[in-house]
Amino acid sequence: MNAISVREAGWKDKEEILAISQKIWEGEDYVPVVLEGWLSQGGLLVAELSGKVVGFAKVTELSPGEFWFEGLRVDPAHQGKGVAKALAQAQLEWTLSRQPKTIRLATVETNEPSLHIAQNLGFREVARFFYLEAEVRKPQKVRELRAPAPEEAWEFLRGSQVLAEGKGLLGLGWRFCQASPELVGELAQKEALFTLGEPPCGLLILVPDPYTPRELGCLAFLDGEEGILPALLRFAQGWAAQNGQKILSAMVAAPWIFRFLLAQGFQFIPELGAVLVLEYAPS
Repeated sequence: MNAISVREAGWKDKEEILAISQKIWEGEDYVPVVLEGWLSQGGLLVAELSGKVVGFAKVTELSPGEFWFEGLRVDPAHQGKGVAKALAQAQLEWTLSRQPKTIRLATVETNEPSLHIAQNLGFREVARFFYLEAEVRKPQKVRELRAPAPEEAWEFLRGSQVLAEGKGLLGLGWRFCQASPELVGELAQKEALFTLGEPPCGLLILVPDPYTPRELGCLAFLDGEEGILPALLRFAQGWAAQNGQKILSAMVAAPWIFRFLLAQGFQFIPELGAVLVLEYAPS
């Protein structure tokens, strides 16, 4: 059997990567949308068999020292040959050489092969979320919200039981970032923070999906006094409608927010099960 080799991708690999991506999820893979950005950023690895690209995977530095594994794909014609394992091992080695503070990834609990590979490499579950989504419908009446100062938003976040349920992680789509004053500052610059009251009695974080921003809006955080949650959610629907997005998604760890969103028309996808966030924990 030919050995699998893994190396950093270059622009010359673009067409082979796209050809693999077209075979994923019946041609609905997001990789074509983000590939040029990935190639420009670096951290994109390709696996080769007999000189042919048969898989790829991406390492993204979300903040200094905070690394995220994403986008692992294997050509269906070459699955079962150890390509995914080789790519995951290469991702880990590439990242460890950069002295990371944290390394994380996410997968669904039903994806047993990916879980097996990650756990064998030393990854352990640190948080569990559930993915919900709803069709975007422009509401009739939307209460005006204000943009809080980053210090206000961080003070609210750090005391939030919703954030605690998610082990301090914010689900920005299928990417999970450690909440911090620095991240809140970045979100403020992107006009992603919304609140009611002074001091805030609720907080909403809204961002475009990192992979399909034109289609999906992400309700990255929702918490507040019970009476204002519907107003915050109507604002989120209006925000997504204004941006032309078709779906509003949410990654939810807190049971009461999960129940609230279900009552408001969000749908849970049972086939996915829980979304597990894993972190590298060397022994």
